[in-house]
Amino acid sequence: MDKKLYIIILIIFSAGFFTRLETVELNTVDKSYFTDENGLPYMYEPDSYYNYRLTAHILDHGHPGDRIINGKPWDLHSHYPPGGPVDYPPLILWITIIFYKFLNLFTVTDLMEACFWLPAILGPLAGIPIFFFVRRYAGSLAGLFAGVLVVLAPSYFVRTVPGFYDTDIFIIFFPVLVAFFFSKAIETNRNMPAVLSSLSLAIFSLAWNGWGYIFYIIILSSIPYIILSRIRGGKITGFLKRLTIFIIVSLTIIFLLGRLGYLTIFSTFFRFAVKPLAFNGWPDVHGSISELQAPGFDEFLSAAGPLNMFLGLFGIIIVGSIMLRDELRRIHLPRLTWYPFILILTWLIIGNLAYYMAARFALLAIPPLTICTGLLFGVMGSYLKHSPFKRLKKSRKPLILALVVLLSMISVVQASEIRLPPCIDDDFVLACSWIKNETPQSTVIISEWSYGHPIAAFSQRPVLIDGGRQTLRNYWVDHAFAVNNESLSIGIFRMLSTSGDKPIKLLENKTGSTRLTVKILDDILGVDKEKAGRILEEKYNMDPIFAERLLSYTHPTKKQPFIILTCDNMILAGRWYFYYGGWDFNKSRGHTGIYSIGSSNDTGRIRRYSNNVTLDLDTGGSWENKRPYNTLIRDGNSTRLMAGDKESNFIIIFLLDKNWAIIMDKSFRDSLFVKLVIFKEETRNFKPIYKNNSTIVWVVE
Repeated sequence: MDKKLYIIILIIFSAGFFTRLETVELNTVDKSYFTDENGLPYMYEPDSYYNYRLTAHILDHGHPGDRIINGKPWDLHSHYPPGGPVDYPPLILWITIIFYKFLNLFTVTDLMEACFWLPAILGPLAGIPIFFFVRRYAGSLAGLFAGVLVVLAPSYFVRTVPGFYDTDIFIIFFPVLVAFFFSKAIETNRNMPAVLSSLSLAIFSLAWNGWGYIFYIIILSSIPYIILSRIRGGKITGFLKRLTIFIIVSLTIIFLLGRLGYLTIFSTFFRFAVKPLAFNGWPDVHGSISELQAPGFDEFLSAAGPLNMFLGLFGIIIVGSIMLRDELRRIHLPRLTWYPFILILTWLIIGNLAYYMAARFALLAIPPLTICTGLLFGVMGSYLKHSPFKRLKKSRKPLILALVVLLSMISVVQASEIRLPPCIDDDFVLACSWIKNETPQSTVIISEWSYGHPIAAFSQRPVLIDGGRQTLRNYWVDHAFAVNNESLSIGIFRMLSTSGDKPIKLLENKTGSTRLTVKILDDILGVDKEKAGRILEEKYNMDPIFAERLLSYTHPTKKQPFIILTCDNMILAGRWYFYYGGWDFNKSRGHTGIYSIGSSNDTGRIRRYSNNVTLDLDTGGSWENKRPYNTLIRDGNSTRLMAGDKESNFIIIFLLDKNWAIIMDKSFRDSLFVKLVIFKEETRNFKPIYKNNSTIVWVVE
């Protein structure tokens, strides 16, 4: 490569790298509360701590699991009991170890720091294959612009900043590399680029479980290309040969790598298109994950980047109109052939369709959008070059360069304003450290599923639920928090922490009904073993042998110790505890009661909150001029109850220390969630064994 290419690559990387560095400075008053002992913010996403833990395992004992069971690395800290095999794309773990060891050649760096900084190094690299792809058809300046746009695209940028240590750093780089090499193979009639495309896909399979999407895009784009070639009288023998090489080499290598089982992108898209509320009869908690929801119009534009969306869609229209006219194509896009155009168009359609289904898939739409934007700028430059006006011809490069710089700066400014809140804080880490030092290693921790990975990383104790697996136990944890029967909650926690899903699946297989399984367990988990046995035999006509077997799991003689960790931020997710915990198995839908949180800056006797709640400290609260069944005012450790409208179906809880007003269905007033999470008060059975400002560890006595 000549010096010019090195400079362009450096510009693209620098634009992405230095803009990402700015995000390390937290945009909050109490910065130290969200930073670790190294002065770095805690990581922004729970999965980052899962990746960190697996990497630490490889460094410590050579494989990502806690132990080898049946020849497979087994994770005994996630989804325990019983844990599960570590079947995770390993590339991010391997690269992190290399990066960590490289840093320690020059300075003492701990693994957490290496994990924190790695996304800032790898994230900007996505612009390089985009540059070469666009440069091939539209020139270096257009490639430069496309490269800068992609590394600063909001959705990609925010998921590759320092501290967002996840596989998103690979989701653009490798697919573009696959598409670039395969397009080159078709255009040059050479086999080597097809092999390089296959190798890129094989490496991508080690980086992300959704690698199959670009494989399918290449296959799908081949169909209209073959049809078009036949219509135009062209030969397709060479194309079919290169396509066959790509498919055979790719699938062979990926099979040998053990990653072929992840060729399921279509079923993933279908699942999000149908948006099921339940899986196998059990509620699907994916519905509570915002990034897996369909984006609104504003989010649809902002996540991919308004520049990318508008210019990309406009670009595909302009480029498409040029491709339909051979004379214009020979002038303005002489190197762009039909296959890469069809590939880009197919990618654009599928990427935006996936993005429309779930905001998480914005990263699939960004590459074709930025490629189209780059091609658009190449066409603009060509039109200026062939303009009949001499002044436009002479000023072509300065005009395009100025436009590139201007639009790039807009992207830089937009990206530099992005800030993420860390997913945990000092209180959370201190609680986990206490657990690590003061509890037996066999202790199972129960908490909000999104905190599972950080808890396992910092406390080095197994967690009951986390973000790694969606199973029926998620419903039971929510149910335990949503009910007002402490004996039932304890029975649920005890069953899950000792036996996991085993008794639930055993009973469901026996009854053949999820609804009946839930009803039976609700009847027996809140009572002692002897009474539970009578209920099974007398009320449900279970044979004694099966009943005894079931009770050995639901009411185990040897119980696994467990504790419950709650924190203030769980209040923000309270709606989902009641939605899923109050699931109606007859109608397959969650509880639709009210749950809303509002904030206020008022300090007087009358306070107004952002969710249309008003508090009069003398007469109580109201919501949209409607009186609640009860008003509960929590000030420090005291709670004041004020009666309201007996016909009302909601209550309002005011947390004066936080300036929050919580509206909720009155049926959940005495739920375990309200007692432990909102009021943070000791109950007859649940006692705090550790507490700080926002985090409490509970034990059952």
